[in-house]
Amino acid sequence: MARTPAPPLPATPAPAAPAHRLTGMTRHDVTVDGHRVSVHAAGNGPETVMLVPGIPDSSAVYRGQVPGLLRAGYRVIAPDLLGQGDSDLPATVAAYTVARDERRLWAVADALGADTFHLVGHDRGAASTWSMAARRPDRVKSHVALSIGHPGAREAAGYEQKQLSWYMLRLLFPDAEEWLRGEAEGEGGPWSTFRWWVGDHPEADAWISDLERPGAVTAMLAFYHANIHPVHGSMSPVPRVSVPVLGIWPTGDRYSGLEQLARSGEWVDGPWRFERLQGAGHFLQLDRPDAVTRLILEHTEAYRHRIPAPAT
Repeated sequence: MARTPAPPLPATPAPAAPAHRLTGMTRHDVTVDGHRVSVHAAGNGPETVMLVPGIPDSSAVYRGQVPGLLRAGYRVIAPDLLGQGDSDLPATVAAYTVARDERRLWAVADALGADTFHLVGHDRGAASTWSMAARRPDRVKSHVALSIGHPGAREAAGYEQKQLSWYMLRLLFPDAEEWLRGEAEGEGGPWSTFRWWVGDHPEADAWISDLERPGAVTAMLAFYHANIHPVHGSMSPVPRVSVPVLGIWPTGDRYSGLEQLARSGEWVDGPWRFERLQGAGHFLQLDRPDAVTRLILEHTEAYRHRIPAPAT
């Protein structure tokens, strides 16, 4: 059954937006469960691509991909997850579960009238986009997973991935914010540990600018407490995926190993493609923007006219 198109949302002027936000796009606010989600949108093509960011990013991490997608005739939707960008920063841990991220992303798609769309997810965002692709093949035309594999493959990856994910447990400690700021041991200077954690990436200053806002670090840490904490964290198993999936693994990834993404095809019943991306680390959208854009477009173009499976 066709969905009734949503009425257009009022645009939100943002003259005071930081320099590291997306530009040339219209910003909307979508309220879900009382929390405001900021969304950038542009283009009027017949097909939509939704770009979902991870930690410690905002939608601005996709600024190298948006122009190419628009030139190819797509409508682009780039939301900030709760605690990111210009979205709200609630302090409640329960607000940051993957399930709630997913619920908010569906609400964004509905509010902007995206009945079916292509999904691109990175890091925290990929946790939700894998689930969305698995649970609603009637709405997701294709999926691109950046760095992060299907949860089943990540679990099966074993000791190597657990080693790479060590920082997740460290971020559950009560002094995690102090540690990231470089203050836990009284050395290194402001945000020295954070800069080391992100590999002294050129984007670090922009991320720190966002994290300096009251409640921003608490919001970032809440995601780990909500989903991986050994006592109160929980993530629901993700079913097998029937939509076409492209997995892109950057060879310099400090946090996600090869196996967890390369073997994700074992959890995909639809078409599966895997690509290694040389010369890029975990933040591949920033490290090799043109190559990432090309790979996304190859995938979406291959399934541009694909008719999603009917809802069951």
